[in-house]
Amino acid sequence: MSILSDLFKRDDAPGPGVAPDEPRKKGIRRLWEVCTRDIGSFFWAGLAALAALLPWAGLTTAALLSRALAAVALAGAVGGMVAAPFLCALADLVLRGLRDEPFYGRRAWLRALRGSLRACLLPGGVFGAAAALEWFAVQIALGGGAPGGLLWGVLLGMALAAGFAPYLCAQIVLFEQPLGRSLKNSCLLFLYGLPRSLGAAALLLGYAAGVALFAPLSYLVLILGNAWLPLAAALLMIYQPMERALGLEEQIRTAQASRRAK
Repeated sequence: MSILSDLFKRDDAPGPGVAPDEPRKKGIRRLWEVCTRDIGSFFWAGLAALAALLPWAGLTTAALLSRALAAVALAGAVGGMVAAPFLCALADLVLRGLRDEPFYGRRAWLRALRGSLRACLLPGGVFGAAAALEWFAVQIALGGGAPGGLLWGVLLGMALAAGFAPYLCAQIVLFEQPLGRSLKNSCLLFLYGLPRSLGAAALLLGYAAGVALFAPLSYLVLILGNAWLPLAAALLMIYQPMERALGLEEQIRTAQASRRAK
């Protein structure tokens, strides 16, 4: 069966339906299946995350005019702390979709927003500051005011951060554990699934670069895909190594059964 006919086939047609032991789809078919099923929840959570990223963009842009590293880092940190809980809440919904867990979008989103608030502020501030400084360095490199190797170094740093961040974000919403353990696990998972980690980084950076390069024509894509589309694709890319290394679904089923038993 071709990819297009598989993507657009009707799953609600009369018949025996999907067998309980039928393996999950993979790749773009799996992304299509999850996103079309939960598109409403993903879209509004992604739109909220996109709105939460606007303070980071505004503060960082204003700080860049000062050309002061401290101001750029502070602006990025504040904006990152604002955006981090909303990105984590979106990641929680996407991960629920990837493990085929039924959920009520608004209720699950609010629970994830409250639950991840404290844990994600510090990582959000650090990543926000790092992203702002990298943006500053890219501007300097493109303006010819820095050594030629700086741009490549910054791009490498952006790729590492973009590949590392989804692992950390996923652990913040999935597990209640010290930040140090989440950071350690994220480093190990990044290396364990290195090809997929770099693929996720390429997806996230490519989406951001495409929006920037083709603006304002890309704004329609940005509204429709906002933050949910790149994050869903990136989490799908790294879900397999996380599931294989951590046994995510088994751990979650055990935790849910324990809560119901209380």
